[in-house]
Amino acid sequence: MKVLFIGGNGNISWQCVQQALNLGYEVYEINRGATLNTRRKIQSGVYKIDCDVRDVTKMKMLLEGTAFDVVCDFICYNGEDAKRDVELFKDHTKQFIYISSEAIYERKGAKLPFTEKSKITLEEKAGDYVKGKIGGEKVFNSAYQKEGFPITIVRPGYTYDVIIPNPVGHNCFTASKKYLEGYPILIFGDGQNRWTFTHSEDFGKAFVGLFGKKKAIGETFQIMAQESYSWNEVADILFDSLKIKNKKVIHIPYEESLSINYFQSRDLVEQRLMDSLFDTTKVRKLVPEWNFNISLEEGIKRAYQWLFEDEVRRRINPIYEKNLEELYQKYS
Repeated sequence: MKVLFIGGNGNISWQCVQQALNLGYEVYEINRGATLNTRRKIQSGVYKIDCDVRDVTKMKMLLEGTAFDVVCDFICYNGEDAKRDVELFKDHTKQFIYISSEAIYERKGAKLPFTEKSKITLEEKAGDYVKGKIGGEKVFNSAYQKEGFPITIVRPGYTYDVIIPNPVGHNCFTASKKYLEGYPILIFGDGQNRWTFTHSEDFGKAFVGLFGKKKAIGETFQIMAQESYSWNEVADILFDSLKIKNKKVIHIPYEESLSINYFQSRDLVEQRLMDSLFDTTKVRKLVPEWNFNISLEEGIKRAYQWLFEDEVRRRINPIYEKNLEELYQKYS
């Protein structure tokens, strides 16, 4: 099977590429040459195409005469990106996979667990990230209905590999640095709501399992672990992974949490204060051999191990660090 990844060395996509290589697939990757030291290195078995996918003229030249069984875009963030993908790949692939997000579901009044048929939030209520993902889905679904564009949509949950799921803070190492300096872990609300966390290696097995499946064309699939954890449990796992014995946490009141939009937009913060549980029956029917093997405890342990192997991987954002300091001063 001949597969093309657009964005293949990110937090989610690297493990998907690795799984495709493990299965013996012929793997290509479009990369603009701006690889960060804080990411995993592109695998030696990948055929690398040096180009920015946003350079449509150059991309058309590179794609001339090519054909892929599957193309996966991990850096498509909105409707305009989706329109570009349809234009570029409509005659070059048998299946195109768009990575959307479960963040697009309407949370208030939602029946749990979420399914692929759960209500989508109104775009006017959404932040830029969610609005963009909804826009992408609309473009691809329209292209499928009008032109037969071979789209498969995947909605991941919170998926991690080389990032850390901090209760408050960004995915970089900044919040972890504060924990190691003796600061408490900040948590939105009472920390009792439950979330689902998926290691990218487990995600990749289901994701690649959709490759070449005719029944996946024109369909949408959720892919995420079935274990759930409260944010208080996440904090405890972070402390244990960093071998911190003085386990202090600070709970930020619900209403005040909604005004803290330094790290995520308000709608995403609000989601962190609610339960996020999902039904994966649909993808399991098409990929019956798939299962999850990596617990959050094991996954975070692996993430920290990778981060501590090389100092350059531990990204510190001075703006986020200042934001965290302000929160500690206010709530300590």
